Parts: sequence; C-alpha cells; structure tokens
Amino acid sequence: MELMSIFQLPFRQAFLIFIMFSVVGWISEVLYVGIFHEHKFVNRGFLHGPLCPVYGFGGVVILLLPASLYSTWIPLFFSSMIMCTVVEYFVSWIMEKMFHARWWDYSHYKLNINGRICLLNSVLFGFLGLGVIHFVYPQMLRFLDWLGDFAIMISSDMIGAALALDMIFTVRKLVDFSATMEKIKTFGESLRDHYGSESWFHGENFETMLASVKQYAENNKDKINKNILEKIEKLQTARNKAAESFMAHFPTMKSIQYKDELEHLKKHLKERVKARFEK
Repeated sequence: MELMSIFQLPFRQAFLIFIMFSVVGWISEVLYVGIFHEHKFVNRGFLHGPLCPVYGFGGVVILLLPASLYSTWIPLFFSSMIMCTVVEYFVSWIMEKMFHARWWDYSHYKLNINGRICLLNSVLFGFLGLGVIHFVYPQMLRFLDWLGDFAIMISSDMIGAALALDMIFTVRKLVDFSATMEKIKTFGESLRDHYGSESWFHGENFETMLASVKQYAENNKDKINKNILEKIEKLQTARNKAAESFMAHFPTMKSIQYKDELEHLKKHLKERVKARFEK
C-alpha cells in the first residue's frame, strides 16, 4: 500500500488521524505511569477525555516529513527524532507562557535542555517515527478506507464537537486553578505585611509562614487575628478539584509564578491521599 502524505488527505481524515494519535499517546502514557510509577490508573491527558494532543501533533508532524523518507529507516529515525523534539520543546514553552506553569519537567534526566526535552525522549521519538510510518499509519489509512466517507463525516464532526466542549471545560479549570494560586499568593503576602517584622515569624516560604503563625497562635491567640487563623485552617483542609486534577495528571508540574503556592497544594494533596489509604 502506497502511503499518502497527510497533505493529500481531506481535512476530516487528517483530523481523525490526529485524534487517533492522541488516543494512542494517552493509552501509552496511562500504561507507562500506571505500570512503572503510580501503580494505579492516572488520567495523563491535559483534557478530560482520553486524549494527549501533544502526541497527536507529534504524529502529524512525522507525517509532514517528505514522502521520500517513508521507505527509509535511519533517515526517518533521525528526522522523527528532531521534528518531535522541536515540537515537545515549543509546546512546553508555549504552555508555560500561557498558563505560568511547566506541565512536565525532565531536569532530573541526563542530557536535558531546560527541563523541557531530554535525550531519552528524543530517542524514543525516533523509534516512534519508525513505528508510525512503517506500521501504524498504513493501518490508520486502511481503517479510514473501511469506515467510508459518511462515517468519517459523522464521527469527525461528533468528535470535533466533543473536543471543543472538553477544551472549554479545561480552560475553565485552568482559570479556577490560576485563581486558587493567586488567592494563596495574596494571602501569603498579607501574612508578610502583618507579621514580617516579628521575630517569631518565618517567611522563607508559604509553608513556613503558616507553621510559624499557627505555632505562635497556640500561646498567643489574642494577638493573632481570628480571621487569619480561620483562613489558614481553610487553606489546609479545603479541597480544590481543579488543582488536584492537574497535579494528579502532571505530578512533575512546576510553576514559575506560583512556586511556593503549588508546593503547598502538592503537600496537602499527598497528605490527603496518604490519609485516605490509611483508613
């Protein structure tokens, strides 16, 4: 079967191929994290649905390579490796600029660049390119041919609508997440304003601020504003589903703008999960 470039495909077929790559990527992430790290099911997608769009873009990028490379192995390996690595780097950069958070971090891997990409992943992308072109893409084309034009039209329109709704809900979660981070940051700044000059106050990070205020309040409640103590208690017991969802999906996520605030939420999420298992 002669492989067609993705440029030769109608838009709906190209869109379904993007979706199929995204689903395969999501399944791979879930299995990898579930089997080797978390030992449980973790939805590794940025969206609610079973999709990892970065894999969809990566798969499509591989199909943007010249058709003359499709029958090769070594040139295809290195071309896929380079193209997908570039995509991963810029997706990481763009998402950080948009949402003030880094959703994955490879700083703990050897031979990484700014924690956004690493040699290990790049090599895996090379093998991914070989698998896509020589094995996966031909099967996708056969599947689309089997579906027929009418089924392709209906399924692509329905999936497109579902994806649009998913993106809307995800953006709302991101707004809620950012609002939570900003609320915690503002409260930390108010604590510094109130008690920054006190000898007992430790303002190294958000956790030490809360701990020092609570410890001082144990023997000096009349000197600590009751509303502040109530806010501290609320921060340490309240749940934020949007924040917990993103932290569960991306355990290595880091925030440039809200570093201390994110660490605070991660700490209490871990404590909550630990308490749940101990019951």
